[in-house]
Amino acid sequence: MAEVNNNNNEGLKMNDQHYATPNADLKPDSTDVSELIEPLIATKIWVRLCSIMGFISTFFIVIAGFGLMVGGSAIPNMPLGAGLGIVYIAMGLLYFMPSLYLHKYAGAISQAQASQSSADVLAALKYQKSFWKFAGVLVLIMFVFFILGIGAAIMIPMMAGV
Repeated sequence: MAEVNNNNNEGLKMNDQHYATPNADLKPDSTDVSELIEPLIATKIWVRLCSIMGFISTFFIVIAGFGLMVGGSAIPNMPLGAGLGIVYIAMGLLYFMPSLYLHKYAGAISQAQASQSSADVLAALKYQKSFWKFAGVLVLIMFVFFILGIGAAIMIPMMAGV
């Protein structure tokens, strides 16, 4: 150990560990599993509501997609209806996945509440992670499409004017 002698820090000692990465004590403490489950239980009803509303939205979007496909092929003035119907069905399928993750998450919260098991709490949190991972990837994809749309909105009129 080296001793540091300057005006402000007279007599302070530095050791070799001064620049070492700090360690976090992440060992389990005496927290009861019921304390960990409590915040999850408080959100369970909202998670369940969002999953049910997501399933209902998926149903209506897919029905609208099929309606556009049938209507688009039957009406001669609507040639893009069938293509738009396929887009609606694809959007409906995108709504289905986060709704499924939320449904499984709510079910896992109920299981953890009944069993008071840390393994069931972990399973619930894994479903929550899957939901947010899917949502994050979807946001990134939508952002890319947004940027491409802005680029197209700028480039198409410029090229049409040339």
